[in-house]
Amino acid sequence: MRIGIMFSGIGARNGADFVAEFMINAVRSMGHECVPLGSHGGSQVDDIPEGLDFVVHSSGRCLRPQLVEKFRKKTKVVLWTHNDEMSDWQKVITPITHLVDIHYSYTRAHPYGDHVRYLPLGADHTIYHPLSIEESFYEYDIAMIGARRQWRDDFAEKIIKKYPKAFFHFDMKLSHEEVNAIYNKTRIVLAPVQDCDQDAPSRAWGCPCRTFDVPASGAFQLQVQRGGLAEAYPEAVAIEPIQDVDEAVEVWSDAIEYYLENEDERLHRATMLHHWTAGRHLYRHRIGDMILDIMRTKT
Repeated sequence: MRIGIMFSGIGARNGADFVAEFMINAVRSMGHECVPLGSHGGSQVDDIPEGLDFVVHSSGRCLRPQLVEKFRKKTKVVLWTHNDEMSDWQKVITPITHLVDIHYSYTRAHPYGDHVRYLPLGADHTIYHPLSIEESFYEYDIAMIGARRQWRDDFAEKIIKKYPKAFFHFDMKLSHEEVNAIYNKTRIVLAPVQDCDQDAPSRAWGCPCRTFDVPASGAFQLQVQRGGLAEAYPEAVAIEPIQDVDEAVEVWSDAIEYYLENEDERLHRATMLHHWTAGRHLYRHRIGDMILDIMRTKT
């Protein structure tokens, strides 16, 4: 098939364009022809080539009704939204949700209607994967990577006093390959809050990218319990959300201590969840779902 992957058009470094890059890698790894439309951090494209079997827009943030109508004269248009917990995002998605051929959302908690299909995010296996033994020796007991959030900063400041052999990065400047290497060199990757939660652990329903990236890398992840996690990962090691940072540090420290001491259990869980991810939660699985749905869609 010949599949177009359209970047968000947001005009800055952003998660939706990373997802577009992951989809491009997935399409090519499946042996299909991929036509990238736009670029990471670029503006919204206003035209597409002829001969595409379908085009996927990552996020919908800059996809206006007139563009949807224009694109649909040439091919089927698929929309995949990833920020549906945000009211300002909902305002721009609502006018186009019924115009596209298929609308997927990464969450079940959205206001658009029953026609929207649930499609969780995934992992890019061409980037996130176990490294060789020589490349993956442990350097850190714990690691935490993500966007800068006050709750995350406060938690990191306190937890590092207990576990100084740590790696924290909240500036979003690491490459995906660098992040994968960090995961491979860490005993326990922490996710007590996710970027979409802002400063309230588990605020948003749905699993962000790191939920899938960490097990794809082969690392062990300790994360906050959230809507959709048990469905995606029935065996995930999760802790109930705790808003108070001091209390969270104490509870998470107990879990960290347990899994540092019980290495066999930690490694078993990491291996099990890695295989689970490889079999169900890669972007090539998501592209495969889109292809099947497009084939079922009447012309």
